Order: sequence, then C-alpha cells, then structure tokens
Amino acid sequence: MARPAYVIPVMMVSFFLVCHTMTVAKNPRNEQDKEVPWFGETLPPEPFAGFYTKVAQCLWNVNPVCGLQIYAHLFDQSKKLNDNCCNNMVKVGVQCSRDLGWALGLYKKFKPHRALIDKMSIITYQECVARKL
Repeated sequence: MARPAYVIPVMMVSFFLVCHTMTVAKNPRNEQDKEVPWFGETLPPEPFAGFYTKVAQCLWNVNPVCGLQIYAHLFDQSKKLNDNCCNNMVKVGVQCSRDLGWALGLYKKFKPHRALIDKMSIITYQECVARKL
C-alpha cells in the first residue's frame, strides 16, 4: 500500500523520536491529534525538498505509544523508555531518530530546545542500543 505524501512528522522523538510521536497531516486534524504537544502549531517550512517525506517514512515504523514516551524522555530524563519502545527506537535507526528530532526542533514552540532535542535524541538512541546488548 502506498503511503500518502501528505503525512508529515513533527516529533520526536526524537525518536525519537520521539515518536508516531509526531504525525501531522496537512488536512484538518482529528480529535486524538489534540493530545500531542505540537497540536495547533503551524507547520514550519520544509528545510529541504523531500525532508518531510523522508521523516514520514521513518514514522511508519514508530509505535505511537513509543513516540510519546520518547518525547517525554527528551524533556525529562526521569521518564524512562520501556524495553518495547527502546527496541522500536533501535529498529527505526539512528538517522531516523535524529531526523525526527530535527523535525520537532523546526517548530517555533520547540526552537529554543533544538540543542537539547538533538543531544537527547542521540543519547536516548545510544542508551537503547546498549540495553539491547
């Protein structure tokens, strides 16, 4: 099944990021979208052609619950990722994790935290890799 091109990320995530932490569509959001921290934020300009498509492809492999865990961990290291989410993050890979964090940092609300998001996305990924060993 082809993945829609209009799906674009915003988290983490990091991961993370952070995370189906951040899946945002250009079409109107549904009710569950209001639960994410970036709800209502204006989508920032794409830093380069194809970036949002690339990040959206990463998000297809991120469990939505894990995305929210990753997001929470980025800003509060006492909130740990469970083993399933760590495994999910490792599966997604370091480049996707960094891209998700970068995408989150593009939002006006998160720009002041870009350095922290980038640093924590790397640290969190490395922690998860170490847990898998």
